[in-house]
Amino acid sequence: KRHGDIKIKETKMKNIIIRNAVIADRERIRPLQREIAELHFSNRPDLFKETARFFTEEAFAERINDPKHTVLIAEADDGIVAGYAFAWVISQRNHPVYSDFDCFYIEDLCVLESHQKMGIGKKLIERCRQIAEEKNCKMIDFGVWSFNKNAISFFESLGFTERVRKMEYMLQK
Repeated sequence: KRHGDIKIKETKMKNIIIRNAVIADRERIRPLQREIAELHFSNRPDLFKETARFFTEEAFAERINDPKHTVLIAEADDGIVAGYAFAWVISQRNHPVYSDFDCFYIEDLCVLESHQKMGIGKKLIERCRQIAEEKNCKMIDFGVWSFNKNAISFFESLGFTERVRKMEYMLQK
């Protein structure tokens, strides 16, 4: 909108609650899983399937009931599940090279494209950080595909740094 000579940007900031997932959320996260599948397939069809992976009720229940796992839901005040995070604690013990430590590994984090840049991802990461600290983890670990520049920028803005770089050499085109 324009108001005189000042351009005003409208935002639809929603109240977001970050909470632990419940069984009913399994169906409610499907739109997010579809978005992730489309993003990955469109960028790397050589590696990813076109269809989204959905949890069975049993697999989802195992995740939300396992104390090593964390499944968070970002729910907007209009009832929409706008984001989620799946994580678990990885314990490194008695490795010949590494010291013993626990790592809070975020396997999957997604915010609906329509709800991005509203602080939802930041709230999910902040809650993950709190849980990681409660569980005495040394670090939070997260992998991001190099094609996902938006995610890379997001994580860097929150203080994440690159620790390991995986390289590939394509044998088949």
